[in-house]
Amino acid sequence: MSDSPGPRLPLAARPPFVGGLLVGALAVVGAGIVILAGVLIGGVMLTRGHRNADAPAQVEAKAAKEVYAVAAVNPLHGTNAQEIVIATDSSIRRGDAGSYSGGGAPDERNVILLDKASGASRKLLPDNGRRIVSRDYLPAMAGAGEEGVDTQKAPLAYYVFRVRAADGAREDVLVGDLATGRQAYLLAGIDGIDKAWMQSPTRLALLMRQGRKLQYRAIEIPDLKVVVARPVEID
Repeated sequence: MSDSPGPRLPLAARPPFVGGLLVGALAVVGAGIVILAGVLIGGVMLTRGHRNADAPAQVEAKAAKEVYAVAAVNPLHGTNAQEIVIATDSSIRRGDAGSYSGGGAPDERNVILLDKASGASRKLLPDNGRRIVSRDYLPAMAGAGEEGVDTQKAPLAYYVFRVRAADGAREDVLVGDLATGRQAYLLAGIDGIDKAWMQSPTRLALLMRQGRKLQYRAIEIPDLKVVVARPVEID
């Protein structure tokens, strides 16, 4: 017997299942390439779509004017008023308050108090040109603002807003009475407030900084008047 291999069959003469396997393998590879290409193209298009949805609408610079929108609507406990917070539309789009994802808090510019029964409303700031740094509402209750004092059941009576000053660095403090609507900027050009609490049902106390000095102030809110002003020595 000879150990040499027999003659090699031509491709056409090979068993049918061999050709079928080759064709099937090529078909699977081709289908995989098509699916992979489709996934890659779809991923690119989806990414572009999300970027377009997340990006605020562009406007022409010469005609651009700031657009404002409602950032939040909050009930003021114990009153018949709703607080409507107005912020720049662009900051709501990129912040947590809106439907667009991103970082940063809304750039708050005004607060409107809406009477829930009559629909009457009033703005707390005359225009939207200044940024609200913080806004706090306090009840007419001694100890409000102190740690461990439960004020959840007490109706809100007063508001204290820190508003960015015209120079953009310091702050002015707006104090007002929810019931009467009387309000006034009682502190101007401060560096910040470290603590605020109600000494009595009508008197607000503040630990604040001004001119790099620690200061104490007491405000009689119904009279809209600073009644005590003293430095706090730290050395």
